[in-house]
Amino acid sequence: MYWTLAYMCLFIRVVFFYSLVRAQIKYDTLRNHWLFLGVLFTAATAFLNYVFIQSWEVVTWAGWQARIARNLGVTPWQAYLGETFLLTTTYFWLMAKFDEGVIFWTLLLLGVPLLYMF
Repeated sequence: MYWTLAYMCLFIRVVFFYSLVRAQIKYDTLRNHWLFLGVLFTAATAFLNYVFIQSWEVVTWAGWQARIARNLGVTPWQAYLGETFLLTTTYFWLMAKFDEGVIFWTLLLLGVPLLYMF
């Protein structure tokens, strides 16, 4: 049952992420609001992970995630949210900066492995 919930959570995050990317690309008013999009996606990821994964059972964190959290003096959950925020905000900033051309398409394709990281 856990894997079904994890896959459902991942599917919802992928769809939400690419709807935010599409909105940023399509509408000029959202193009320069990369910080808002990063905060929005991080909040949605935190909510989805709590509802689908964290509330169902205890999550075991990878060794590197636990080490990073210990070095920063925060819980692994807070370190995960910080990592999500930094990566997605950087991604949305780069998408706003390079709005067409080869770099744009490369960034668009790199969004898929980015989602599997968190």
